[in-house]
Amino acid sequence: MSILFVDSTYDITLGILDDDFSWQHFQHFTGKKASTILQKEAFTLLKNNNLKAIDLKAVISVAGPGFYTGLRLSEGLADVFEFFGIPHYSFYSYDLPKWCGVEEGSWLTKAYRGEYFFHHWNKDETRNVLVTTLELEAKLGDVKKLFIHTESAMDKHSLDLTKDFSMSYDLLKKYPREIFERLVICKMKQDSYYFRAPEDEFRVSV
Repeated sequence: MSILFVDSTYDITLGILDDDFSWQHFQHFTGKKASTILQKEAFTLLKNNNLKAIDLKAVISVAGPGFYTGLRLSEGLADVFEFFGIPHYSFYSYDLPKWCGVEEGSWLTKAYRGEYFFHHWNKDETRNVLVTTLELEAKLGDVKKLFIHTESAMDKHSLDLTKDFSMSYDLLKKYPREIFERLVICKMKQDSYYFRAPEDEFRVSV
């Protein structure tokens, strides 16, 4: 049986994993709105690989960090498959370096309202923090090993300040078994991470 992978945190990535947790298909879409192509491309992917919903062992999505609309689209697609009894597992992008053996580092992405999100980890602890544009350069000065998810998850200001980084997106492509076998065995399903609670992000202005 196969597994459908969906990432719509910023751009769109779709993939099919085989029984050995190797990529049977991996496709990345840039510059396109998830709301216009996600469902169509996912079902085209299944059709092109001669798969139906009942053929899937699971759907795995990235639960963030990311923007509300993109994450809700992945969740909604997974809900469709769950209706057919297909389990849904999910994870955070910032956990990928740790799972692939990086013992200490920081993971950075743009957030809302001119802020940036950092996830820091080492052997003893993890912590998440939002910083302002004015604080970003100083915070980056304290980082020893930096990861981002993709360049589309950044902006010009942050890219100008980050001269040396690795991408958690590349780890997805390179180490699928190390990542996805763990998820399925643990039946991991993380809550979506939107940077802020929806009631804070979408409150009415007066």
